[in-house]
Amino acid sequence: MSALSASSTATTYLVYRHFYDPNTQQLMLGGIENYVLQLARLLQNEGQRCVVVQTANFDFSAMYQGIAVIGVYCGAYRGNRKKLALFQYIRSRFNDESDSIIFATDSYYVKNNFRRTIAIQHGVSWDKPASRNSFFGYIKSLLNHHKYLSYIRHCRNLVCVDHNFVNWYRSYQNFPAKTLVRVIMNFSAGVISPLQLQQKWLHPLATPTLLIARRFVDYRGIALAISVVQKLLQKYPALQVTFAGEGPLETEIKAAFSNQPQVTICRYRPEEALQIHLQHDLVLLPSIGSEGTSLSLAEAMAAGCAVVSTNVGGLSNMIIDQFNGLIGMPDADALVSQLDSYLQNPHRAKQLAFQGYATATSSLSLVRWQQEWLQYLLKLGVLHGVSGQTVFASPA
Repeated sequence: MSALSASSTATTYLVYRHFYDPNTQQLMLGGIENYVLQLARLLQNEGQRCVVVQTANFDFSAMYQGIAVIGVYCGAYRGNRKKLALFQYIRSRFNDESDSIIFATDSYYVKNNFRRTIAIQHGVSWDKPASRNSFFGYIKSLLNHHKYLSYIRHCRNLVCVDHNFVNWYRSYQNFPAKTLVRVIMNFSAGVISPLQLQQKWLHPLATPTLLIARRFVDYRGIALAISVVQKLLQKYPALQVTFAGEGPLETEIKAAFSNQPQVTICRYRPEEALQIHLQHDLVLLPSIGSEGTSLSLAEAMAAGCAVVSTNVGGLSNMIIDQFNGLIGMPDADALVSQLDSYLQNPHRAKQLAFQGYATATSSLSLVRWQQEWLQYLLKLGVLHGVSGQTVFASPA
């Protein structure tokens, strides 16, 4: 039976650029991909048939964990032509009486008159450091702002992952009166048990470990992290540091620490995130741009880590400075000072780690995220009642 065999079940189409790799038959790595997967699972548990429609180098139809994935050949299409190709595919099959569309990013939203369509906004991505000192840099910045404002101009239902975007939008204009906006913060899919938390901090920072779990790209602050770690190791040569991830800047990390065996580099699968965080005491999030409510930060807090983060994007919606972590400017000396304060006062680090854990198990839990999405979907008529089939996760 094909992935799109006929069915009388209401169908929700999830539109995204690149969710699944047909060559490896694996999910693409990334926070949005995981978000789409969890949303599809939630809808399936409530009796919906889910179809992810994505761009592809060739047409394909596949199944991933019971979710139909359709690749639409986009050839040499650029910009809006790609998302229009995906929308045309859905429109030719869409039943407006029963079906729904969720545009997994607002940039893929297409104006339409269907009854049930939602766009998801994953945070400000256009704040990456760039030259705005020149006249042309300033004009480019203005054009970018206009572009991102225009994405949701005709969107009736919008889910945002942080309040940072909402406040940025309001600084330019009011949301359209017809737009139903909800902020549903991101989540950690797993959480350690209270016993594991107690055991982790039984002897605070006796042999301190620091984790930087990021994609190795410039806007995730890898160059900044390298500088921070180099400075810290001068004062704490016994500190064990792990860079966990992958990306084009991996060679820079290796070159910077080629003679320092206390620094290791590793890769991990999404399902291993909680375990790798559990093995570390401190976590640094050095992002310099393009952050919503970070999955990495939620995972760090759920694993009982004491966190230090830059105040970029939605990160400031997750951390209250000196309460559940430390947060400040993306500056090497400032971040070194904050990490040093933990290393100088291990019991303070423990206290903030416990507060961060409490935040993760309440405000950033998968249970809370599922419940808020269910309420929103019921309000919009995507669901007509909660089936009770969703198994709400709880701490291990």
